[in-house]
Amino acid sequence: MGVKNFPLYKVTEHAKERILTRFNITKTEFDGWMSRLLSQGEFVEKQPHSREKYRLHDIVFVIDTHQRQVITVYSENEHDDNGFKVTTNPEVKTAINEALDLLVKQKKVRTAGKIYDNIQAMMDYCERMKSPHVNHRFADVTWGQLMNEFNQIQHALESSGQVIEEAKRKMAEG
Repeated sequence: MGVKNFPLYKVTEHAKERILTRFNITKTEFDGWMSRLLSQGEFVEKQPHSREKYRLHDIVFVIDTHQRQVITVYSENEHDDNGFKVTTNPEVKTAINEALDLLVKQKKVRTAGKIYDNIQAMMDYCERMKSPHVNHRFADVTWGQLMNEFNQIQHALESSGQVIEEAKRKMAEG
């Protein structure tokens, strides 16, 4: 895999400018980043004029095999308006997606815990109301408490659902 004889390739000024701006690569990181890209990139296709297209994860690069130059480098989702900005480094995208995935899992666990407490309270109120020794003068108060717990469950599910869906959308975008 990778570009054959990749250490012999030079990066055009155009490609260097694009890499520094599109991927937030510093000048000190540049050589190592390029070596990794060229050595690990997977061949995609041959193009006209001695050019070849390669890809590493979501980074695409085009080389000129005759002149041994890197012509350009861009993100595979560069034109995807819904995704992360083009300047977001792929490693940062991965870290963000991992953090969002953890957020979704933690939100589900916390919501389940809250709902569990509400259901326990609802069961207590239901038990009081169905008891053969129920004092009917407290039925309205107990019913109100039961409905309050139910409303809290609805609210917890709706608000958690919104956070979870938004996080899932962001993960799917980039």
